[in-house]
Amino acid sequence: MSGALASVARRPAPGRFAGVRRVCFLLSALLLVVSFTLAAPLAVAVIYRESQVVGAFATTLFAGVALGATGVFLLRSGLSSVSRREGFIVVAAGWAMICLLGAIPYLLSETLSPLDAWFESTSGFTTTGASVVLEPEGLPRGILFWRSMSQWLGGMGFVVLSVALFPLLGVGASRLYGAEVPGLEVVRLRPRISTSAGILWLLYLLISLVLLVLFLLGGMDLFAAACSMFAVLSTGGFTISSQGIAAFGSAYVDWVHVLFMWICATSFSLHWAVITGKPGKLLRNAEWRFFTATLLVLSLVVALILWASGGTSPGRALYEAVFMVVSTGTTTGLALVDYELWAPAAQFVLFLLMFMGGCAGSTAGGIKVVRIQLFLKQALMSMLHTLHPGAVTAPHLADRPVSQQTMRSVSGFLGLFMLVFLAGTAAISIITGMDVLSSMSASIGMLGSNGAGLDQVGPFDNYAAMPAAAKLVLTFLMVTGRLELYTVLVLVLPWFWRE
Repeated sequence: MSGALASVARRPAPGRFAGVRRVCFLLSALLLVVSFTLAAPLAVAVIYRESQVVGAFATTLFAGVALGATGVFLLRSGLSSVSRREGFIVVAAGWAMICLLGAIPYLLSETLSPLDAWFESTSGFTTTGASVVLEPEGLPRGILFWRSMSQWLGGMGFVVLSVALFPLLGVGASRLYGAEVPGLEVVRLRPRISTSAGILWLLYLLISLVLLVLFLLGGMDLFAAACSMFAVLSTGGFTISSQGIAAFGSAYVDWVHVLFMWICATSFSLHWAVITGKPGKLLRNAEWRFFTATLLVLSLVVALILWASGGTSPGRALYEAVFMVVSTGTTTGLALVDYELWAPAAQFVLFLLMFMGGCAGSTAGGIKVVRIQLFLKQALMSMLHTLHPGAVTAPHLADRPVSQQTMRSVSGFLGLFMLVFLAGTAAISIITGMDVLSSMSASIGMLGSNGAGLDQVGPFDNYAAMPAAAKLVLTFLMVTGRLELYTVLVLVLPWFWRE
């Protein structure tokens, strides 16, 4: 009898099997949705008659759809709501799975080695924009289109796309949405999460169409306009030329880049408010005002440094400063000029901007402006308490007091962000032997989704020569930064896996 009881005790809980089934179903659904997007680069490869590339995309598309559809069909019945723990697993595993899927066309077309294909795919989907490709213009058009498009897909996020297209995910969809959408809280544009996700994607498509038309009006051909649109909307940073956007040689194109990098680093919920006739909500938003003011002030600061250091006219200094401050501050990482030739003070401003990032609820990476705001407010409150120990104060945001729980969350995130940044810096330095500045900028470039850095990883350098171990560290930092730390790091904690 005791042996039978022991046998029963060792059996996994029935709920665990149900959880595995839910996770596998959701991953299958995600794989199915994203696999269909391979039809776009497949069509491009057909148009340009790239037979080997056509075969690579056709094979990947067929395999992804077949595997995803099989999983959805076999696991679809009797599913219950997704738990918070399962949501974290689906998002983290889903991103790893899709980055792997995205690497397959690079491999089958013999464009990149396995590790480089994984790196390039991860960099695209996480909108980091770091590359191992020496001359993008030498890639087949189908591969180049997929490389650019991967940023656009990752900008809004796969899970948001799946939640929008798969209402059958039910109430548990909020777990996935909350685990992926960046910010302090999940913003609902409508009561139903699936409706909110759908609105976000429709808005994303609308802004994409507007930007595409503006690029075409600037004289760009359709292929270049589409690839550039993908990079800007996602604040990704991949370009189709080794010369960056300077290859277009158009001031109009440059300023369109600046405008839409700023737009896409603004919360999409605020764009929705403007479209629905509530522009005052944008103007009253403290995070957006702080973000915009920071970019303006630092653009002027950098322009003054460039002008004062000599060799640059005031107009040109302002032109270069605005572009590079906006590009860096929005974590897009596009380079108009080689800023490593600038004065050290100007480079230092860009380095600090790599940490900040854009607004919560945007496609930008980084710490996010709202966290920086709350940190500064808390620092001011602490200084006030040293003068008036008995004062009862609390940081305010949008004229409302911020709860202690939120402040603890912000402090915890900032501390963890800096810890991961320093650990990444140390790992890169040890593995590669690079100097501290290069290692630091490579670490924050990946963690903050900026892509470019300083010194050996500058705006016109790439990561092709990095050792294999360093590339693995960098890809980990990309995904961890894109999912805002907790979704990935919580998976390594033993208590996360306990019932």
